[in-house]
Amino acid sequence: MFKNILLGVDTTLTNEKALKEVSKLAGEGTTVTILNSISEQDAQSSIKSGVHLDKLVEKRSKGLEPTREALDEYGIKYDEIIVRGSAKEQLVKQANSGKYEIVVLSNRKAEEKKKFVLGSVSHKVAKRANIPVLIVK
Repeated sequence: MFKNILLGVDTTLTNEKALKEVSKLAGEGTTVTILNSISEQDAQSSIKSGVHLDKLVEKRSKGLEPTREALDEYGIKYDEIIVRGSAKEQLVKQANSGKYEIVVLSNRKAEEKKKFVLGSVSHKVAKRANIPVLIVK
């Protein structure tokens, strides 16, 4: 069982399968850190439309509610981090911080024109993280 799990969450996905796998990896005393990233593009368009970044963070946190509820149902403690920047870069940075033992991500098919087997985020994290990465289909 892992004590510190990093869970990359995209609020546009249900993440159900990833959460189920997290429940299998967790044990007594496990803490899952939910990480969501606000891209620069989203941040800038939000600011241009008159919405302060704090409101965008609040909206993202609201979008993470199903993830928090699922972890509560599994009886798993969690923390939440919402950061500004590239999801790929932020996940790799956190994974390599020394705080976590494993990263769990949902796989999302990349755009058709990219033709990757993995989504670009999961591909980059898998290549650059210094800890195990579980990519859930």
